[in-house]
Amino acid sequence: MNHGVKLANKIVWIVTVISVILMAENLQAEDLKVRQPKQEEIGKRATCPVANFEFEVGKTTPVIDYRGKSYYFCCEPCIKDFKKDPEKYIETRGLSVRQPTQSEIGKRATCAGTNSTFEVNETTAVIDYKGKSYFFCTTVALESFKKNPDRYVK
Repeated sequence: MNHGVKLANKIVWIVTVISVILMAENLQAEDLKVRQPKQEEIGKRATCPVANFEFEVGKTTPVIDYRGKSYYFCCEPCIKDFKKDPEKYIETRGLSVRQPTQSEIGKRATCAGTNSTFEVNETTAVIDYKGKSYFFCTTVALESFKKNPDRYVK
């Protein structure tokens, strides 16, 4: 075989491998299954990864489990967008709000945004960032932290 044919065969092989990888990624995103929330998820606060809208999970809230994490959606169009490119939304929405754990409820915490102390309750928003849990006493403080979390890290 001459050099030109060998090079052409290598190019065809490389293009084939890349195509297979891209098709597998697309199939994975399209195959994401929507489920109903589990009983223990109902009532918790969640943020739609697409709309960045915070809401309470209800019995009919759509949920997609992706890369070991559950994502909750506010509407059908957000599900469609997420399925097209889930990485886009988990990369840009790296900060996720969670509810406090049972062991955190009732303890005193300092609000990351206002620097005031308060008692953590079931509705307190918490963000785990760079190995530390940050608690929020107001929505304004939470949203401010989301925009520039490094400003609050001490």
